Amino acid sequence: MVTPELLCTKHLLGEHGEIHKHRHTFVKHHKITKRITPVVQIEPMSMELRHDQLAKEMLRRGFNHSSPFIQPDLSYLEENERNAKVNINNSLIDLCPECKKNINRSRNSEHNT
Repeated sequence: MVTPELLCTKHLLGEHGEIHKHRHTFVKHHKITKRITPVVQIEPMSMELRHDQLAKEMLRRGFNHSSPFIQPDLSYLEENERNAKVNINNSLIDLCPECKKNINRSRNSEHNT
């Protein structure tokens, strides 16, 4: 997944909201097939960690954050769904120009150090 520091505000806040929305899906034991196939869009086992990373970045940018995330029970999912991993290259394709600019700037600064 893309480092939260490199996401534009729209994508940072959007992903944070999506994580909370998906929690309901898992609590209700809904299927996630369309979020896993044909392209993995969510990492169920990483949701709490990802939420905390996003929340930390939100606070760093001066946003309020008061919605803690508790990892739901994922035992009802098939192992391949539970342990699905996002392909970062697929994620990069869908990002907006501002996010892509942040990522390129970050890559350039890494190469110049």
